[in-house]
Amino acid sequence: MTNRSRLTLTALTLVAAGAFAPVAQASGFQLREQSPSSQGNAYAGVSAGGFDISAMFFNPAILTLYSGQQYALAGTVIAPKADMSNASGTRTSLVSAFGYDPTISGPTGYKNAAATKTAPSLYGMWSPSENLRLGLSVNAPYGFVTEYDSNFVGRYHALKTDLAIIDIAPSIAYRINSQWSVGAAFIARYADATLTNAVDFGLIGLPIGTVPGTLDGTTQLKGNTWDYGYKAGITFQPTEKLRMGLAYSGAMNMTLKGNISFSYPSNMTASQLGYIQNTVGLRNQPGKAELDLPANASFGFNYQVNDTFSFQGEAAWTSWSRFKQLDAKFLSNTAPQITDSVTDEYWRDTWFYSLGGNWKLNEAWNLRAGLAKDQGAVTDPRRTPRIPDGDRTWVSVGASYAFSRSFAVDVAYTHLFVKDSTIGLTTTAAQTDPNFTRGNLTGDYKLSGDVYALQARFSF
Repeated sequence: MTNRSRLTLTALTLVAAGAFAPVAQASGFQLREQSPSSQGNAYAGVSAGGFDISAMFFNPAILTLYSGQQYALAGTVIAPKADMSNASGTRTSLVSAFGYDPTISGPTGYKNAAATKTAPSLYGMWSPSENLRLGLSVNAPYGFVTEYDSNFVGRYHALKTDLAIIDIAPSIAYRINSQWSVGAAFIARYADATLTNAVDFGLIGLPIGTVPGTLDGTTQLKGNTWDYGYKAGITFQPTEKLRMGLAYSGAMNMTLKGNISFSYPSNMTASQLGYIQNTVGLRNQPGKAELDLPANASFGFNYQVNDTFSFQGEAAWTSWSRFKQLDAKFLSNTAPQITDSVTDEYWRDTWFYSLGGNWKLNEAWNLRAGLAKDQGAVTDPRRTPRIPDGDRTWVSVGASYAFSRSFAVDVAYTHLFVKDSTIGLTTTAAQTDPNFTRGNLTGDYKLSGDVYALQARFSF
């Protein structure tokens, strides 16, 4: 009855399937919220320069549009909402064959599993010469937190996901002539994850006479890693009124390494614990999982209609289809029954489109608004409680106020209308089924989000 391969996944798929759990951000697990000024017009035209140096996150070549020394400090509060209803779960059909009730207990609804978080960002730019610019950015490009109560009907699929990723990116840009500029950035990326789910040790111990649902414990993976990548871009200004930008950020393969730990129920006997730890091999030990992070490409334009109004557009592509499988490993393979495991994901590539405008009221005030369409990376058959992802529409407004030539403030607000989604995870009686120990899970999600951003800019 026990499936050691799938038990490995119970712990290790938390790294990928657990980490990618966004609701209010961009597709997959991206945090597009990196520039409060550009958030005001739904990031339309940010690859063509945006409104300040924070656009370097999307295209390092935009730095040549600005001069002197400039700094920006931003904070974005992301408040997603993910309400689950009509939830139900059942165990593998083999449970019924052994004469036990396959129903998984738990409430049929869950109010907002997504946590509100703040994403900071920091930017600096220096001008060694007339045409050369150096930059530095610190960002949180990916991350999310979801958490369910211990009695959640989908607890074997997910309890807590806490993922944080930080990018440190020095950049360089050069103005070739009045029309063309190029830029590149080196990315040092740090990832840290704490991920948990419940484990039905009663199901795992069926060969020695345990009862499913009576011996619930938990597993936790804490892992981190550094990895390195790049981004590059160009800007082109064919006329005084029109400017365009094209940027590309390379894919990155990350290996999260850490420790897998198990919490066993207090009513477990010594013989049951020995079977779980020694025969099955589910005991505390190091683990790792390989993650294929996507490449990103974007194109944007800015058209200056007149002295007071400009019009922007943006299209961005993310190669989420790279994330096909997760290869998970125990690093202390002291139980010979434990083998490496592969779980299928098969996300899809996504597109983001936005249009927006900027109104210059006077020397101090700028007002912005924008609308965006953003595809979700997860299709209905692949959705899990950790990934209530869906297609979304951005409606954004923002404003900038310049207190002086050297100090300005940007604010922005976005509401995200996210398409309602469903979960329909299934398992068979085959022990090779990835959901064999997790069970079947169905339910409906109502999703939405609000994003609030504030930025202070300094010029010298």
